[in-house]
Amino acid sequence: MTKGKVMVLREELKQFLGNAKKEMKQLYEKIKQHPLTCLICIIAIVTAVVLLIALPYWRVAQFGITNPKDLADAENSYRSTLAQILGGIAVGIGIYFAWGNLTNSREGQITDRFTRAIEQLGSKELEIRLGGIYALERIANESEKDYWPIVEILTAYIRKNSPVELAESRDKITLDIQAILTVIGKTKNNFNNENSKRLDLRGTFLQGANLQETNLQGANLQEANLQGVDLQEANLQGADFSEANLQGADLRDSHLEGADLCSAHIEEAYLYDTHLEKAVLLDVHLERAGLNDAYLEKASFNGAHLEKAEFWGANLKGAEFWGANLEGTLLREANLEGANLIEANLERANLIEANLERAILMYANLKGANFEGVNLEEANFEGTNLKRTKNLTVDQLSKVKTLYKAELDPELEKPLKEKYPTLFEKPKDKPLFSDEI
Repeated sequence: MTKGKVMVLREELKQFLGNAKKEMKQLYEKIKQHPLTCLICIIAIVTAVVLLIALPYWRVAQFGITNPKDLADAENSYRSTLAQILGGIAVGIGIYFAWGNLTNSREGQITDRFTRAIEQLGSKELEIRLGGIYALERIANESEKDYWPIVEILTAYIRKNSPVELAESRDKITLDIQAILTVIGKTKNNFNNENSKRLDLRGTFLQGANLQETNLQGANLQEANLQGVDLQEANLQGADFSEANLQGADLRDSHLEGADLCSAHIEEAYLYDTHLEKAVLLDVHLERAGLNDAYLEKASFNGAHLEKAEFWGANLKGAEFWGANLEGTLLREANLEGANLIEANLERANLIEANLERAILMYANLKGANFEGVNLEEANFEGTNLKRTKNLTVDQLSKVKTLYKAELDPELEKPLKEKYPTLFEKPKDKPLFSDEI
């Protein structure tokens, strides 16, 4: 062998030993990081070797085989079967760890994408911000555990970049805010679940936004500016709109069951066929709003401002209107069965063909209201002002529960007292008011 070849072999051996040393060092580091896993692997290997050597010998010995060849064949057969079983277990363990590595790799990729998307969201360029928003949407759809943190980041972005104070300088939201609203409007959360989280959009400027068919169930929109917003067919069940501005908003066919609209401004809004069952609308402003054919069963309008609003064909069964102002309101063909209208102002209201069966109108003002074809069976008119009403007949009033202290025009009061004097007697039911009222 020449001297040159010896030198080459020496270098290769040196390199091999160097690589081996490096790999051993890496192996040692891994053992230090995962000592328990390594110990389990060593025990498993030793156990497998012992089983392959000892178990076949012990099992075959029970049969009393004396022929050396038959004995060896039997042991090898057991070892082969046992080796296949152990091999299958090893493959299963390998698949498990491979899946774990794949999952970790995927999580790492999602983390990198998440970080880049957040950086894009902070860009001054609109196009880059939009890219970050849609990147976050894709991550949210792919990763269940990242879904809600992403929603919180996006809602925080809206609260920071589109506060309600912007209403003084803008008349519409920006494209990035609209994009975020579209993304979070697809939320998968069911806010009827007590453990579910709520979208926080308090005090935000959302004027002119397109939120058709979005899911904002249970969202917190207190004091938000939603003027002219398109919320047709939106899911807003249980949402909080207290003191929000919804003037001119389009809420047709939307669902607001159990929503809180206390002191909200919804003047001239469109709420045709809207579901507001059991909604709370205390002191709400709905002047000139359209609620034709709306579903308002057991809704609470106490102290509400409903002047010239339209409730044509609306279902207001069991609704509360205590002290509400319904002056000039259109209630034609509305169902007010069992509704509470105590001290409500219905002056000049249009009640044509409405159903007021068992309604409570104690001390309400119905001066100049139109009662054509109204069902007043068992309605409570104690202390009610029925002066100058239109199309109100003796026959209609003969079916009411009481007219005690009611104010009537002479042409109605005289025949009623003659034919139905008991209607003017003090009701035997427990009074809701003292006699001083």
